[in-house]
Amino acid sequence: MQKQLKDIANIKFGLYVKPLEKGFAKYLQAKNFDDFGNLQSDIDAFVNIDNKNESHLLEDGDVLFVGKGFRNFAWTYNKSMGPAIASSIFYVIRINKENVNPDYITTLFNSQKYQSQFQSMGAGSSIPSIRKGELESIMIDIPKLEIQNNIATISALHSEEIKLSNQIIEHKKALFQGIINKIVK
Repeated sequence: MQKQLKDIANIKFGLYVKPLEKGFAKYLQAKNFDDFGNLQSDIDAFVNIDNKNESHLLEDGDVLFVGKGFRNFAWTYNKSMGPAIASSIFYVIRINKENVNPDYITTLFNSQKYQSQFQSMGAGSSIPSIRKGELESIMIDIPKLEIQNNIATISALHSEEIKLSNQIIEHKKALFQGIINKIVK
């Protein structure tokens, strides 16, 4: 079954604020993510919560999607990271979790098929930007929840494998440089 994104989620823009060095909630920006859309641990921007921005606090399972620029990626927020607010470069996609796994949507949006679709949407300007209406009209394949969960699990395992492989490569580089340094003294 296929549905438009707007039929399975609410979509809003992230918040534009001047970040603080310290505060109650992390202020997530595109610079906090690597080239693969993985959150880095060095978050240095924060926001204090007040009546104006409280509604922008992320909820468990919110999908952040970069709709501006050349790096369109999706990432799923987990409440275990603590309170956070997404910056205005992100669309915040709040999925109806009864029928759809947010990690499944993140996996789809990061797939080659959807990345090509997003790139064609933003084409034609110096800084590509996907309009909210275009994002809302994206067609999403919605298999049974069990299949979505399996796809999300495979994606998480794949990401972990890539991370471990990169760590092995870095250790091999360091070992190689150590050997060369020892030989050349």
